[in-house]
Amino acid sequence: MRVLVTGADGFTGTYLVAELLSRGCEAISFASDITDADAVDAEIAAVKPDRVIHLAAIAFVGTDAVDPFYRVNQLGTYHLLGAVARHVPHAHVLIASSANIYGNSTGGYLNEATPPNPANHYAVSKWAMELGAGMWADRLHMTIARPFNYTGVGQEEQYLIPKIVAHFRRRDPVITLGNIDVSRDFGDVRSVVAAYAGLSLAPPAVPVVNVATGNVWNIHQIVAMASRITGHEIKVETNPAFMRQNEVEILAGDAALLHSLLPDWQPYSLEETLEWMLQL
Repeated sequence: MRVLVTGADGFTGTYLVAELLSRGCEAISFASDITDADAVDAEIAAVKPDRVIHLAAIAFVGTDAVDPFYRVNQLGTYHLLGAVARHVPHAHVLIASSANIYGNSTGGYLNEATPPNPANHYAVSKWAMELGAGMWADRLHMTIARPFNYTGVGQEEQYLIPKIVAHFRRRDPVITLGNIDVSRDFGDVRSVVAAYAGLSLAPPAVPVVNVATGNVWNIHQIVAMASRITGHEIKVETNPAFMRQNEVEILAGDAALLHSLLPDWQPYSLEETLEWMLQL
């Protein structure tokens, strides 16, 4: 199975390529600039992959730059889908979207039927991407994965858990964070790529699926867990400058559909993930 991966050199892509190789696939790294429609078309025409997993995106929510979200996440995806539809009609494309599209939705654990309510430009760009992808639904098999927050070794320190891990590894006395009252479903990148690979290699079954653990943690609990693992106490301070407008307060995922599609898929616990990240 020849699987083309966009964003293969990124944090998630690196783990995904390894996962695909472990399953006996040929993982092909997409080399073109996703925003260059002609280059995208030429590469798809040359490669003609059996499967496509689309990870390439601007993913850091806390940036003030708006245009890249839409140029990469939305228009770049359209370039890719158009090229695949032309050169590999009816191929199976797995698109990594985001649970951020649910925004500040209420009602406990969010499932795939929860109405989108995006609260920032990143989330809006992903929701627009999903809507536009429907234009190719008659020519492609598509699975849209909506991952909730996840982390792991190699994720940049601008993200919450790597920042906390780095402070504990240095045994810093203080860490300064933004809103410490938010709660998230924090997964492990190794679990996420196992889900992506499983969904991509299986026959297309559903149009949209959450990738979540079904557990929610707040920042106080994460810091306390890291403290137990390391035996180091750290003082948490807040800085309003680190707080985002329209912050999503709780993002909790219902993973029932994913488990029904991939019965053998089991996510790592957050404690296992933190132990992995803190032992380097």
